[in-house]
Amino acid sequence: MSFQSVLLPVEMVSPEAVGKEMRIALDLIADDGVIDIMFVDDVSVHHSMAASMTYGYEKKFDAHTFLTEIIEHWVPETNRGKTVVRHGVIYDEIVAQARKSEVDAIIMASAKPKFRSYFLGSNASKVVRHASCSVVVVR
Repeated sequence: MSFQSVLLPVEMVSPEAVGKEMRIALDLIADDGVIDIMFVDDVSVHHSMAASMTYGYEKKFDAHTFLTEIIEHWVPETNRGKTVVRHGVIYDEIVAQARKSEVDAIIMASAKPKFRSYFLGSNASKVVRHASCSVVVVR
């Protein structure tokens, strides 16, 4: 099975940290397929989380630069799609972007439970239920 286009939502970590999901995405796309990568900034939605974010988050973090680093690090030039930054509820924004980009699949991580990943696990399950395309959940 191969997909022509996939969407890879990522969290704010180092480019190397998305390796497992990215390797799976690269294995699942067609030779001429593309990978769109996205980050959802949910700080303004989850006000209670704002205090737990890194100090100076808004000033120090440039999501577009971060996504560009990831895609340049992992994805061959011919397979590079868009870098997308959205603001809102994570699962809603992932599903909306998948529809907008008309991707064939979403490939996303779901970590074992710890404080922050409770949200991610919840997001993965909601994306699986509401996406109109295939969803691959990587653990």
